[in-house]
Amino acid sequence: MISSYHDLFDSILTYSLKSSFRKNSVLTDTDFIISNISNDIIKPLYKYSIISSDLSSIYSILTNANESEIDFLEESINCAILGYYRASIILAWSAAVDRIHRTIEKCGFDKFNTASNEIKLKTEGRYKRFNKSYNISSLSDLRMTVFDNDLLWVIEYMDLIDGNQHDRLSICFTMRNNSAHPGEAIISKENLLSFYSDIDNYIFLNNNFLI
Repeated sequence: MISSYHDLFDSILTYSLKSSFRKNSVLTDTDFIISNISNDIIKPLYKYSIISSDLSSIYSILTNANESEIDFLEESINCAILGYYRASIILAWSAAVDRIHRTIEKCGFDKFNTASNEIKLKTEGRYKRFNKSYNISSLSDLRMTVFDNDLLWVIEYMDLIDGNQHDRLSICFTMRNNSAHPGEAIISKENLLSFYSDIDNYIFLNNNFLI
């Protein structure tokens, strides 16, 4: 839209530099601009700036994203700006989990498998209720067979996150589930901002997840 108006203004400028030109050509362009620019550009930009000013902090997550995550995060931010908070959270969580998956791939699936087997043997303490073990051999296998909740337990045991970070990311995962399934729990702007802050700080900015 901006490009089309740029062309119109450029055309008027070109006319003004000529020693002679058709008056009607200039009037046609100026009449169109005067009649439409408010609804086409000025009002939408004004409305966008009002909405986005409260959510401007979530843009920082793009600074720490890699190429494979950008599409998910840009789409998730666009959803947030338009007020679709649940869709925004689902997409952003997918990007966060993808970063975790690729970090495990980099560390080696054997380490992940060993960690899950060791946790399963725990009979007391923080991990005593974890009763699963995995034999993952590929990224696809990891994506398809390990639930996100279990993933958080294993990466804590692998020292990629600590217990407090795990708890906060579990809240993010709960918000993701609230967003994906019918229910009365709303996602507020404050929830959204907290969600983005936590996944950014504990995953995308976390040195343990640099890939």
